[in-house]
Amino acid sequence: MTTARKWLCEGLAGFLVVVACGVAGCAEQGKREVEVEVSRVAVDPNSHSPVVLLEDKAHTAVLPIWIGPGEAQAIAMRLEGVVAPRPLTHDLIKNVLDRVGVELRKVVIRELRDNTYYAQLVLVQGGEEIAIDSRPSDAIALAMRFGQPIFVAAAVMEQGQTINRQEAGGPQTATLGGVTVQGLSRELADHFALPPGQGVLVSNVAGEAAGALQRGDIILEVDGATVRDVEDFRRKLGSAGPSKKLSVQRGDDRILVAFEARLH
Repeated sequence: MTTARKWLCEGLAGFLVVVACGVAGCAEQGKREVEVEVSRVAVDPNSHSPVVLLEDKAHTAVLPIWIGPGEAQAIAMRLEGVVAPRPLTHDLIKNVLDRVGVELRKVVIRELRDNTYYAQLVLVQGGEEIAIDSRPSDAIALAMRFGQPIFVAAAVMEQGQTINRQEAGGPQTATLGGVTVQGLSRELADHFALPPGQGVLVSNVAGEAAGALQRGDIILEVDGATVRDVEDFRRKLGSAGPSKKLSVQRGDDRILVAFEARLH
């Protein structure tokens, strides 16, 4: 077993299990390009390098690509619905392309050469299609901001270390009182300079029970007590009375939010 395969198997704790899965095994044989979506951003526990996981539309296979921390943060923030108070690099590029009338049609991870992935931005201006060379991480971050599809060349799916996705794993989540929360990724914690093992991310809100909470909020404390993870948040909401004061990180601001903890 290679080092990469070993850490994926052990480090993601059952979320992913490595298999010898090429294009035939992923039911993609005969296609020139395979459409994928960003499953999540993980961290290599050995090198501590971020990895973006691209999952096929059939939810049967994942292609991991090692990326830089800045690009991992840009992808993770978009994946988790967090909007920066000022435009970051990929937001700026999108704004520029929008203003000059250039459309991003799709991105393609087209080649794997010497263990390095190469991608293209497929742009359209005045009806003319233009392909621009790009790092996969930048291409993925832009595709997510434009809401456009991401493709992987079938040959790359054959060459790369495609892995099988296990349905049972993944980030811990819970829906409590109309609020869905999930564990906080390392990239997002680093962005907000939070210590490891603190806070949960609000991934969805529904109904009046959610109060003033918003998608993308990070809940740090309940009635002054630090929230460690999803289960800790559940326990703290269930203690004492239903009315709680939540300390919340929203962008660059720390605010207090009133919350009625109706868990039925």
